[in-house]
Amino acid sequence: MYHRILLAADGSAASEAAVRQAFALAQTSSEPLHVVTVVDVFGAYYATPESIVFLQNEGHKLLQSLQHRAQSEGISVVTRLLETDTGGKHISDLILAEAERMHAQLIILGSHGWRGMRKLLIGSVAQTVCQAAHCSVLIARQ
Repeated sequence: MYHRILLAADGSAASEAAVRQAFALAQTSSEPLHVVTVVDVFGAYYATPESIVFLQNEGHKLLQSLQHRAQSEGISVVTRLLETDTGGKHISDLILAEAERMHAQLIILGSHGWRGMRKLLIGSVAQTVCQAAHCSVLIARQ
């Protein structure tokens, strides 16, 4: 059904639900599962060079962990670390651009389920991706 799947993961509980869904669907795919995580350098406005390196290292650790986990389940993966400081892009912009670049048929990501004022203040990556994606989107809830 879906062969070019993009999983956007951030290590949260909501993201874990997305990982489980992506791994289940990737079992039937003939192509590798594409996994991205986004280091939000743009959102960490007052970040020091050291803290940015820390965030990048944590992103790489997450991707390595997901890659090892996928391989243990017989799933081929391609990983990529994205950073929001590239042109002032937001997390959703980078996920959407990656989906376009790889011609994704499905994007999978988690949702924290924030509502009301918190959603208004923080925004919603999942909502933006759903509204702007060129392909199907699966939102996994924790």
